[in-house]
Amino acid sequence: MMGEAKPFPSIWVTWLARLMADEIQCHWAIWFRTHYKYEKLSSNFDSAKWTAQHQALVRSRISELEAEGYTVSLEGENWFEITGRSFPVKVSGKPDIVAIAGQEGFVEDCKTGRRKNSDLYQVLIYLLLLPVSQPKCRGLRLSGRLVYPTEVIEIEADQMGEEFKAQFREAIALLSNHIPARKVSSFQECRFCDIPSQCCSERVENLPEQKLEEHDLF
Repeated sequence: MMGEAKPFPSIWVTWLARLMADEIQCHWAIWFRTHYKYEKLSSNFDSAKWTAQHQALVRSRISELEAEGYTVSLEGENWFEITGRSFPVKVSGKPDIVAIAGQEGFVEDCKTGRRKNSDLYQVLIYLLLLPVSQPKCRGLRLSGRLVYPTEVIEIEADQMGEEFKAQFREAIALLSNHIPARKVSSFQECRFCDIPSQCCSERVENLPEQKLEEHDLF
């Protein structure tokens, strides 16, 4: 295993959301990111295009909220980092928008791609952690919203029940453990992973060739 060990394990909310939503089978990949720094593989992802589309959606949403009388804070202004008391790990996040009017607050995340289950988990984690990490969010009636180009989805705080909190703690326990999580090496998992083969000797670079038996199943 190559990579530089972090001084203290750290997790981004987006990683937790993918894990909790079962969008990634190789839990080791997120565990490795939690404990190690490494040189990421390049990808074909057009980050410049994504950034432009995302910022346009965020700016449009800010204008709407300010017109409604909300005080809006943006991205870096909303950054937080929380160190666990029961688990040796830090959790960091940076919600796109926090909008406040009186005692009411909304945590909004803007998404330009297709809808994913992890989008919901991401906002729910923000709703869980912001009241203990951001003074401006304490004591507010806090709700969430997912903002897509064609729709806005409301997320109520009661969706963040005990089952969700237990699932969150389970994910934290898995990732903070010094024992590596389960590795699932397959072309489907590895092709979207930025961890190089120098760090993961089981990385699958190509779709395996299938050798089929003769059959009359269909």
